[in-house]
Amino acid sequence: MTKKLKQFTFLFILVAFSNGFLAQEITMKISSKKEIEKVILEKLDFKKKHNDITAVKLETEKISNYLKKIGYFTNTIDSISISDKLYVAYFSLNKKIDKADIKLNANVGLLLKKLNIEGASIIIPIEEVEPLLNKISKELENQGKSFSIASLKNIELRNKTLFADLEIYQSEKRKINEVIIKGYENFPNAFIKYHFKIKKETVFNQKKIKEISSASKNLTFTKEIKQPEVLFTKDSTLLFIYLKKYQNNTFDGMVNFSSKENGGIKLNGHLDLKLNNILNTGEKFELFWNSTNNQSQEFKIATEIPYLFNTSLTPKVSFAIFRQDSTFIKTKFSTKIFYDISPKIKIATTFSSESSENLEKKITNNIASFNNYFFGFQFEYSIPKNDSFFNDKLLLRINPSVGKRTKEVTSSNQFKIETTASYIWDFNLRSSLFIRNKTGYLNSDSFIDNELYRIGGANSIRGLDDLSIITSSYSFFNIELRYLTSNKSYLYTITDIGRIKTSSEDKNLFGIGLGYLFNIKNSQITLSAASTRTSSETFNLKNSKLIISWKTFF
Repeated sequence: MTKKLKQFTFLFILVAFSNGFLAQEITMKISSKKEIEKVILEKLDFKKKHNDITAVKLETEKISNYLKKIGYFTNTIDSISISDKLYVAYFSLNKKIDKADIKLNANVGLLLKKLNIEGASIIIPIEEVEPLLNKISKELENQGKSFSIASLKNIELRNKTLFADLEIYQSEKRKINEVIIKGYENFPNAFIKYHFKIKKETVFNQKKIKEISSASKNLTFTKEIKQPEVLFTKDSTLLFIYLKKYQNNTFDGMVNFSSKENGGIKLNGHLDLKLNNILNTGEKFELFWNSTNNQSQEFKIATEIPYLFNTSLTPKVSFAIFRQDSTFIKTKFSTKIFYDISPKIKIATTFSSESSENLEKKITNNIASFNNYFFGFQFEYSIPKNDSFFNDKLLLRINPSVGKRTKEVTSSNQFKIETTASYIWDFNLRSSLFIRNKTGYLNSDSFIDNELYRIGGANSIRGLDDLSIITSSYSFFNIELRYLTSNKSYLYTITDIGRIKTSSEDKNLFGIGLGYLFNIKNSQITLSAASTRTSSETFNLKNSKLIISWKTFF
């Protein structure tokens, strides 16, 4: 064997042996030669298993620093024992310091007063020293002085007491000078000012960064790529927000053609089109049409333009037409002017106006031509769940309004309130419970059928025909026990419980069923079956409703 080959073989064996040794898991212990100190050390919680000696040494330093925080300022590591896979560090705790006498700086009196710290000096338990320094640093950081430091100097230890002077270095206040959106260059600028609440010379701090990150999750047309980052220069603070445009336009529709008895063509089905942010202004556009088996047709068009004319106001306008066979036709115009208190809270002033015409005046029924208007207020609080199903973790919407109805030559003052509340309880990563309540109440000295609420169907009480219930007041719960079969699909139970008030009686409604929702490529498909009965009836599976929804994203 040549000399070179021998050297190579020796080096290979040495490296292999070293790697084998370093790959061994090391167990760490701490102890003391004094029994009373052993008891204290045994109560400490620390990481005992490590992959290498470097990690063990770092953990030893952490323990020493922690001992200082609880009063053992002069603790030392007397010796270290290393054998095979065991590492033992022997500490001497020495004398414990119980309290701190800290002399305050009069030059920062206003700052300390905000934190309820007054006087020439304070005496506090030693365990509260670090929280105090952190509290001061946090307050300065909230003021935009991100590089400020609170520390102790001139430290002396006497008679179990630490004596020191409080020293506070206040850095220059930092303000956000420029916001740069990465990943979505056409992001609407108005959202920076009104949604993220970043205005000229906004103070920079970590709290603001967290608020911006949280606010980005409330946007329906973007996704946060990563947390915002900051670049500090000598005289500027640049904020980088990382967003990706998210396409969530949806289409859900099905149209059936059939022949009328007189030879014409009859259309049945539904169409639901929602366009979001196609102009890169955050706008929304909705088109809805529905023709049901009970001879009713509904058409609705709506639009929402955020922060119109670069103001803090977001108008939403809608126009709807409803026709019940040849009985009556009703048109409704409504507008809401929203103002964002925060990314989660919105308030709005609301106005709506309805006009209805009786098409069969010769027939005696509870239908009449009328006009009405309502002024109201809306409060909305929402927290998105940010899952694959576009759910809200929490939603609360309340809309009370007052108005007047005019029928022929008589007028009636009216009041109505509509509420929606929902919440998702997560039991674990797969199981959750969804509960939603919707309530509507109309108060008037008299009622006519064509002004009342119409509920029933997939979006209210499942197991009933769409808009088959006419009522002046209703309240129902949709309860679903959900089980994720994947991150894009889940099975769910259906339990619907409701109470309605008709012209003749009050009714309780109960519905049960099963459903399955899943996403494939650019579509979301929902399959469900439900049966509903009143309190005086029994469930009849023959009357069950099969609901199929195929929503396409583009």
